[in-house]
Amino acid sequence: MSEVPQVKDAKTEQKRFVDKGPMVVFDAKTNTYWMKKDSWQDKGKFLNWHESREFANNKNARKVGGFSDWRLPTADEARSLYDPSLVNAGKGGAQLHIDVIFPEGAFKSIWLAGDTSTRRPRFDCSDGKVVSVDEYSFGAARLCRKELNRAEKEKRRN
Repeated sequence: MSEVPQVKDAKTEQKRFVDKGPMVVFDAKTNTYWMKKDSWQDKGKFLNWHESREFANNKNARKVGGFSDWRLPTADEARSLYDPSLVNAGKGGAQLHIDVIFPEGAFKSIWLAGDTSTRRPRFDCSDGKVVSVDEYSFGAARLCRKELNRAEKEKRRN
């Protein structure tokens, strides 16, 4: 007996990634906001880990997207973007496995939050791996922020 595939109703199925204006994408699965463009697309230059943190601070000072808590993602947050079934054209012809709601031309390696002396974590959007590299290596920043649920907001108030 063969299984009948389920047909998804496009009207009722919620999109995972939601466009929130010219600079922001919301991930409904993880309650995470992402900057649409990475720092390479935004500035046209590579950033080391320290410059990536400055990039976040500058976005926060300008309240990009109406928020002032942009930061480098954790490894788990970056991994949540990766889907090997997706293909998005990256800088230099790289195939990035992230949703096409993010504009083409992003750099494949994004800096992550984390401190391991002079080596810093970076996520590769083409192969889904986290590697530790010298903090002055080049990469890009794709900033994120987490939308707190009601329980998390209440916990922070107390």
